Amino acid sequence: MKHKDISVLGNLSPTKVAEFTEREREIARVALALDARFLPQFERREFTFTHHAHKMKSYLPDGLHDDTNLVKDQQVRISYNYWPARNDPENAETIICLGGIYNSARRFDFFAEVAAENFNVIALDYPGKGHSGNLRMPHDYTLETYAEIVKSLVEREQSEGKFHLIGHSHGSKVIYTMVEQGFHHPNWASTIIGDMPPETPAGPKLRRAWRNRERPFSETMEEAVRKLESFLAGHGAPVAREFVIHDFNHGFAHFTREGYGWAYDPASMTGYADEYLLPYDKWQAYKDLPTPVLILAGEKSNTATPDVVKRMLDERPDASLYVYEGVGHYPELVTPLRIAEVTDWMKQASDGKPQRAMVPADPETPMVKAAAQPKHRKRAAPGSSM
Repeated sequence: MKHKDISVLGNLSPTKVAEFTEREREIARVALALDARFLPQFERREFTFTHHAHKMKSYLPDGLHDDTNLVKDQQVRISYNYWPARNDPENAETIICLGGIYNSARRFDFFAEVAAENFNVIALDYPGKGHSGNLRMPHDYTLETYAEIVKSLVEREQSEGKFHLIGHSHGSKVIYTMVEQGFHHPNWASTIIGDMPPETPAGPKLRRAWRNRERPFSETMEEAVRKLESFLAGHGAPVAREFVIHDFNHGFAHFTREGYGWAYDPASMTGYADEYLLPYDKWQAYKDLPTPVLILAGEKSNTATPDVVKRMLDERPDASLYVYEGVGHYPELVTPLRIAEVTDWMKQASDGKPQRAMVPADPETPMVKAAAQPKHRKRAAPGSSM
């Protein structure tokens, strides 16, 4: 099956390319070289998710609940990228990557390339992102819907073999919601929480709810890349320019009137922002996670603040913690060393020994491990009753 190229650089006309500045030609060169590198390493797969009609009744007026033209099941195409392990894929464990609210599956290409040395890697496109289809209404985009989609993905791909869930920002909220829905699986081996605790401080929460309703645009490609680089730097993420360019190429789109902007269904952000204004308390779900847990927290994060991280460790003394020096909300796993530190934890997570470490800002400097708390609760085996 031939899949359409939806990247920015894959859809520009020769006329538009001829208008590029010298810097934009360099952006295009880097983006195309990265695609030539990554595309042969994975295959894009799809499945059909049924969004059931009864879910819509929660936001439709009572008088419309029996209107079969409005209230009916929707079949949604869900896309994901599958990277087979280079070392014994038939027996390798699998990492399932769940990104932030803005992110397409291609955000994980750098991580997947390194992790696929010994793991199969799956990166999901949420509905309204990447190659996945759109849901019908803003209020269809809920954590409960995302959680149901991930559970369907697990059922499709993980009937056998251990798997690990890694949630980046919003992806961690999806994992908490899966637990609230009673999800257990005997092969669920570990969970990584990427800078998204079970609660969010009021200030950052309200700012995100408001700003995610906006959809800023840039007139030129050069301006869009510069703004994206500034956005990531504002979160304290020390990432290479090639990562920024790749994220632009697969996270943005070129719109006829406005210019270059984030490529997502605008309804998905309306639904996300509205939900973010509601009370948010996932502490019980966090405590009920049936696997070893690794928390990735930015040293300067306004989400995983020191106080809330301390509570996470108090509630789960068995949890491991990596704090990323100088980083805000986005501890990106991009360089081989930073990725290996996390995948190495996955390999030994079942030994029950929590780790504590400070991760230096220099991506070539190994993290510094500290002594963990001496006592921790013994967790039940994955899939067993709590």
